[in-house]
Amino acid sequence: MTSRREAIFNNTIDLLLSVNWTQKITAKHYDTLATRSTYIKWCKVFGTLLTSTTVATLFANNTFWAKVLAIIGTLILTTLEIISNQFDIERSKAILFNAKEELWNIKTEITVLARKIKYSSDESLEILEDKYSDLLKQVEKVQSEIPSASNRNINEASRDINKRYDNDLWENKKRLLPPDLLHFKEKD
Repeated sequence: MTSRREAIFNNTIDLLLSVNWTQKITAKHYDTLATRSTYIKWCKVFGTLLTSTTVATLFANNTFWAKVLAIIGTLILTTLEIISNQFDIERSKAILFNAKEELWNIKTEITVLARKIKYSSDESLEILEDKYSDLLKQVEKVQSEIPSASNRNINEASRDINKRYDNDLWENKKRLLPPDLLHFKEKD
């Protein structure tokens, strides 16, 4: 029969695994958006250079190719501006960066809590349960603000944890948890 302390410990470990997984996906999603943002910035630079040099040649040299290059540069800039505004990549990037950092800090707090639960006396369980509830609320708040990740990001995160397409986080606990938190009982 599972004791109350062991049940709280297992819930805490479940939360830790979930936060670990979410933090990994968030980091992958952030990396993807950061890469896309860099590509968009460089394409904008290219489009601006293309447009500005060809517009300057329009006054000196009214050639067909100068007009075509100016149109191409303008189309590149317009398309990239629409993409940037539609998907709000910079805002999503900022949200993901903050979420990634918050999840990292929460993960540390949950790890400390799991150790306290494992090694504390039963008298302090109520305080530890309250701390668990507070951390759970923090996690839910952070997760509710995170933009949805693509399947590609999820698969990359899964690959990074060395278990592709795995939905059972308990199978990955050896990779995700500190060694002293793998089991509730010391003999396990």
